Amino acid sequence: MLVVSPAGLLTLRRRVWAKCGIELQEPLHLGAGKDPTSPIDLIVMRDSLGRPIIPGSSLKGFFRSFLARTLLGLKAAGIHSLQVGSETVDLSGCIDSVAEDPKEERGLKRSIGELCLLDKLFGFAGKKVSLSSRVRFTDAIPSRSAGTFVRTHVSIDRERDAAERGMLVHVEAVREHAGEESTKFTFYMIFDEVSDPNFSHSNLIFYKLLELLSKGIEDFVGGWKSRGYGHVRIGLEEIEVAEISDLIEGRRVKKDLQALLEEVKAVGSG
Repeated sequence: MLVVSPAGLLTLRRRVWAKCGIELQEPLHLGAGKDPTSPIDLIVMRDSLGRPIIPGSSLKGFFRSFLARTLLGLKAAGIHSLQVGSETVDLSGCIDSVAEDPKEERGLKRSIGELCLLDKLFGFAGKKVSLSSRVRFTDAIPSRSAGTFVRTHVSIDRERDAAERGMLVHVEAVREHAGEESTKFTFYMIFDEVSDPNFSHSNLIFYKLLELLSKGIEDFVGGWKSRGYGHVRIGLEEIEVAEISDLIEGRRVKKDLQALLEEVKAVGSG
């Protein structure tokens, strides 16, 4: 039985932890900005233990952009629905306000129902209505020791389309290999599935993302992509689920993706 939330309250159905891995195909540069005390112009971001990391905020931006490009591409190809398990997601409406709505119009949305599909998953901030993200990302940390190196690039004058005189840039990056193996990072996506019918299709989109990750996603993460950095392969490694009773008892149950997809129902569909 599904419980529809009262006005103003989103009732949690269950929480999902998806453990994912990132395998580097090229060196990776996730910048921490310039350090005036370092001879390296652009250093990589590190955690308190000194390990290179991919911040959760960067992962959130990557996945929102990836889903927006994918779903808008389906619409452009004339495909206006998407199958997730036994359910169908309607793609005919707004997909992502960041990609589709002018900034001044975004602030005019007055209710949850007016939000775009990905707004309801990744969050929205407007003048009349705001919503926090229902999927959160941990920082991605190396599965084993990850080495870095420094590569020197020539800065380009875009007006002249030529190298700027005396403008060398020293960029630190994570090596794509650790010994004979590819460098790998691990992170978690933590998703709250809610019972409000307004969020039915955004719930399904998260499970579609898990399905895509189970097959592997190849894309680019970080900076300096046009200089040979950032090509990665991202995959799903493990799923744990906690229903409401499990959360109260502090339990997580490991789930097979196919079994989870068979359980997925659009809120209000029965």
